[in-house]
Parts: sequence; C-alpha cells; structure tokens
Amino acid sequence: MNGISVACPAKVNLFLRILAREDSGYHQIETLFQAVGLYDRVDAYPGGGGIVLEVRSDTTEPGLGDIAAELGDPEDNTVVRAARAFFEATGIEPAVRIVLSKAIPAGTGLGGASSDAAGTLAALNALHGHPLRHHQIIREGGWIGSDVPFFCTGASTAVAWRRGDRLLGRPPPPAAHVVLVVPHARTSTADAYGEVSSRLKLPVPPTWLADIETGDWEELAALQHNDFELVAFERMPVLGAMREALAASGAVMARLTGSGSALFGVFADTGPGRAGDAARVVGAMEGVAAAIVVPTLTGIPAPQRILADV
Repeated sequence: MNGISVACPAKVNLFLRILAREDSGYHQIETLFQAVGLYDRVDAYPGGGGIVLEVRSDTTEPGLGDIAAELGDPEDNTVVRAARAFFEATGIEPAVRIVLSKAIPAGTGLGGASSDAAGTLAALNALHGHPLRHHQIIREGGWIGSDVPFFCTGASTAVAWRRGDRLLGRPPPPAAHVVLVVPHARTSTADAYGEVSSRLKLPVPPTWLADIETGDWEELAALQHNDFELVAFERMPVLGAMREALAASGAVMARLTGSGSALFGVFADTGPGRAGDAARVVGAMEGVAAAIVVPTLTGIPAPQRILADV
C-alpha cells in the first residue's frame, strides 16, 4: 500500500531568551533554532476510517535504547492533533493510519513532539496531493505548538521570535558534530516557563534579531545563552556539571536546549573524534541516561513515498 514517510529531526536552541509574558500566559521569546541529525519518523498510509495512530519506540538509534519514547495518551499526541488540523483545514474526510517511530526522548527540549506534528502535516499533505500551500502548513503548525512552525519551514537554521512562530531562515553554520546529553530527569515546559519568567525582570527588548550571523561558530558562541538555565541548574545541579564537562572537552558551545532537560555541546572540527570522546566522558557521569553524537543539518529531508504492507 502506498504511503508517505517523513523524517522528523530534533533541534537545539543556540540561544534562547524570554522577552515578555503575555496576559494569556504565553511568552514572547527570541531564539536561534538549529536542526540536528536525530530523527523520529512519521509514516502515513491511506485507508480505514478516521485517524489511527500507532507509536513505536525506535531503539535503533545508538545510545538511546528504551528511553527514546514515553508514549502517553495517543489522543494527546501532537501527531493526532496535527492530523485533525490537516483534515479540518482541507475538508477531507479522515481515513489514515499513521505510524510514529520515536527516537527523540520526550521532555528534553529537543523538539520531538513539535517535529512530529510538522512531519505529520507534511506527510498528509503529500499523501493527499498537496491541498495546502507552504504558508498554510506553517500557519496550521502554529496552532499546534510554538516550535512547530520552525519544523514546517524546511529550514535547518532559523531565528524565531514572538511565540517562536515568526521565523527568518538563516544560512546554516559550518557543519559540526553535536553531543546530545539526555539526563534521566525530565522537565515540564509550562512549569519551567512559569518559574523562569517569575524571576526575570520582564519585558525586555530583543537584542540579537537584527544582526545575527550564522557563518561562524566562534561568533555564535559569543551569543550563546539560555534563560532556562537560571532555574534548571538550581533544581538539578548535575546539569551544570554536565555542561562544564562538555566545555572542558572542547565544545565551542555548550548549553541547555529549550526548557531542558537535555544539553548539547557543539564541536566545530571536521571529524567526530573529539565529540565522540566527549560523549564517552559525559555519558559516564551520574544522572546521564544517554550521550550521543549527531551532525548539524544543512537541510531537512523531504517526504518520501513508500511501498509497504500495513
């Protein structure tokens, strides 16, 4: 049966600042997204009735094992929400089976749920002959979650502001290897935003949006920042020790990503050797569930048509 397969990459935030808290409870931010080569996968097949979701833990990704997926209630999954949004926007009667293969750990700030939603919109749009235009897919993604529009753009590097839904694609920085450090501890995005914004003097003006350059890792390293470290490192001091270990191992940039709890270290040399050594050092630390090496991305894989028995 013909279907569509979409690779859904993870992301890291090379910088992240909270600018304001809205009366609605949402937050205004500025950030620089960078896609990295750790993937979930969405496979969509036509047929049946309604929206049927099957979630699998993809344990083929070295180092992640069984921590890759924490499945939860399928009805709350962003894949189901994205599928509903697609069918409502197009007026097409839903009749699809979706298989979500998870490799990006949940609750880590790596953007897995948002990437899955964007991948679902792309898969369903391709499966049904592209009834939605690119800007419409980005708009639908914005209703699902703040980070979803980035993954809908197809850009691997982008400055984002407002709720993360205003985007400016940027040239990707030079190819690099990234160590992703996944601790056992998880964080709640809503709780993290609430606690951090209560301790910041808000609102503040944006600082980097006008002249951000992405062509040099040393320049990007001078901008690295994440407001969520203010709280995360107090609650979980081991995270600070992990970041220090990444920096001591030669990372040009080492930070928390998103609201946490994962950290990343960028190794801007051309080979994976130093990054691999750092992953082994940090991976042996107390509190670390996995430390893996992935590349930065210079483009997002396009949906692929597949032939498979379902």
